[in-house]
Amino acid sequence: MKAFKIVEQHADGVRTLFHGLHGSRRLEPGRWLRADQREVRDGTSKTTYLSGWHVLPTREDCEAYLEKFTERLDRLRIIECEVRNPRPKTHSPSPVFLAEYLFIRSF
Repeated sequence: MKAFKIVEQHADGVRTLFHGLHGSRRLEPGRWLRADQREVRDGTSKTTYLSGWHVLPTREDCEAYLEKFTERLDRLRIIECEVRNPRPKTHSPSPVFLAEYLFIRSF
C-alpha cells in the first residue's frame, strides 16, 4: 500500500518521529523495515496500543497532520513510502495507520 510519512531530516538521512527501530530512529532507504511491535503509550494519554510505523494514506492527510506540530518545523518533511500490514490507529482523531513494514525508496 502506498502511504505518506512525516520524518525529521538530518545531515545523515531521515529519522522517524515516534518509536524507533532497535533503539535507533534513523530510517534506511531501499529495504523493508519491520517495526518493533510492542505495547506502547501515547504521549498525551493513558491509551496503550501495539506500535508500528505511523503513516497516513494521502499527502493531504499528512499535510493536515503536520499542522499539529509546533517544534522542529524546519526539519520535518513528508515522504512517500510503501507499507505492509497497515492497521488503523483507532484512538487517533486523524486517519493514521500503524504499519508492520515500511519501505522508503529514497529521501
